[in-house]
Amino acid sequence: MSRRVAAVFLVAVVLALTPIAHACQTDPTWIGGFYDDNDYDDVVLLITAGVSAVEARVVAPIGPVTVCLGVIDPGRPHTLPVRSVQSLTTRAPPDPLA
Repeated sequence: MSRRVAAVFLVAVVLALTPIAHACQTDPTWIGGFYDDNDYDDVVLLITAGVSAVEARVVAPIGPVTVCLGVIDPGRPHTLPVRSVQSLTTRAPPDPLA
């Protein structure tokens, strides 16, 4: 029973380690001399850069892939009602050239 508990604990630690490491902010490198190097940022960067559960590669299909989700009916075009944009009452002062 202790092997099973140890295995579950190890899997839980590995699965929780990466999200916790991504939640920890590292010191900004563009501000020199203000932040120290003694807060384990190197460990956080090691965890976020080195832990990957899935190999990162692009899988290209062997041949062309065609997916048809539906057909668009070109029917008659719908017209929108045209309204005047000009307002009869304005809050601006009168036009001096009118």
